[in-house]
Amino acid sequence: MKKEQSDWIVTENNHEPIISQELWDRVREVEQSVSRGKRSKDGTLKPLSGLLYCCDCGFKMKSAGQNRKNRQGERYRKIFFNCDSYASFGKCACTSHYITQKEIEAIVLADIRSMASLVIADEDTARTAFLSKKEQQTSRQSKADVKKLNDSRHRLAELDSLMQSVYEDKVMGKIPEHLCVNFLQKYEAEQQELRMIVDELEEKLSAEKQDMEDVEEFIRRLKKYIDIQELTRELCLELIEYVTVDEYSADRPRVINIYYKFLDKPLNDKKSLYSDKNS
Repeated sequence: MKKEQSDWIVTENNHEPIISQELWDRVREVEQSVSRGKRSKDGTLKPLSGLLYCCDCGFKMKSAGQNRKNRQGERYRKIFFNCDSYASFGKCACTSHYITQKEIEAIVLADIRSMASLVIADEDTARTAFLSKKEQQTSRQSKADVKKLNDSRHRLAELDSLMQSVYEDKVMGKIPEHLCVNFLQKYEAEQQELRMIVDELEEKLSAEKQDMEDVEEFIRRLKKYIDIQELTRELCLELIEYVTVDEYSADRPRVINIYYKFLDKPLNDKKSLYSDKNS
């Protein structure tokens, strides 16, 4: 007879694992990434494959290649990325966001090495900077929130005592019933409001604690790549959520935004930037 899941008894770590918990978690993380990655015809998987988005239409960038010759007459293949909407449907869908693989990888690598250098030079300063980046996504006032939470909890305890006292006074005939009802209604209304405040503040402070843990994990991962000389697929999947690429222009600097795991909010919709932001 099949039992309901609520009746299951689960004993964790009862058998020797086939794979480590770390590897299991790593695979789950890769599955949740915006990138599945597509191998090229020669079987290679580009470091940033599936992680690049057009910042204008919001859809992913598609890789392609051109056969070229260098000055010595040797043939080579130049890999580049462009907006998939533009590549598929032309100017009616979007504009060119052409950027070579070499260019975008150099930009991303330089940014990662810059953060790694900050960690090496002064880890506390780096930690503060990363935490500030996290906190920019929300508005928080830790010290004020902690005080308000403690004050609210203290007042709830006081209200419990007051309500008990009012009830006992009524039973003993010290106050009339209508006053007892008025006091209890007033205290209950205040209790409900305070409980909502406490719940909100506890959730907020829990998010702050998670921020600290996220920053520590980001620093731990970043330290693995202190001396990195070239971008790898492993590095990208460990550190990067996604990258947005500005429209191609020969007349102005381009804007490349790099969003990092543990520091930036991940996308809910992996196919597009803007369906996620409008949800």
